[in-house]
Amino acid sequence: MSQIQAKSFDSPKKFFDDVNFARGFHRSGDFTRDQAQMLENMGVALKALHDGTRTPVTDEEQRFVEFAQQTLAPTNAVERTWATYINAIARKQIYFTASSPATAESDSETSDNDDS
Repeated sequence: MSQIQAKSFDSPKKFFDDVNFARGFHRSGDFTRDQAQMLENMGVALKALHDGTRTPVTDEEQRFVEFAQQTLAPTNAVERTWATYINAIARKQIYFTASSPATAESDSETSDNDDS
């Protein structure tokens, strides 16, 4: 991370994703300590660049935008961390309850029909 320019991914606020990581990035088990710290410090800028609400200022930010558009593979720690974050929030969530079988969160409904 030391080779990144000082202006790259600059953000005045810390990034928290309370919807997907209610207990924080450090406690989620999905990220290393360095990745969790990087997400907290740069996450607001990374999300804005990913969503297109912020224009890239440096070459690193421009490369990140190209990576976010899936035209380039992740090559540095920031891009690999963001890829880990995107994969973590895209995972299918499985919920278990005491009174029913496991259900997966999905848009399509499947049924087990033994009448055929």
